[in-house]
Amino acid sequence: MTNQEEINHVRKQVRKGLLVASDSLLAFKRYKKTPVVIVRDGQVAEVSPDALPASAQKAA
Repeated sequence: MTNQEEINHVRKQVRKGLLVASDSLLAFKRYKKTPVVIVRDGQVAEVSPDALPASAQKAA
């Protein structure tokens, strides 16, 4: 495996891990009925977890 192939492999693993973590976070927030705090246009905003898709990164 070349260095570039190894880098690509690690990138894919990191992306999969982040997707799993974000799905788990949204599931937890829905369970607890608490808002998700995000930064939107430089402002801190609280958003209902129901207003966010289950996997926001799958479309990207």
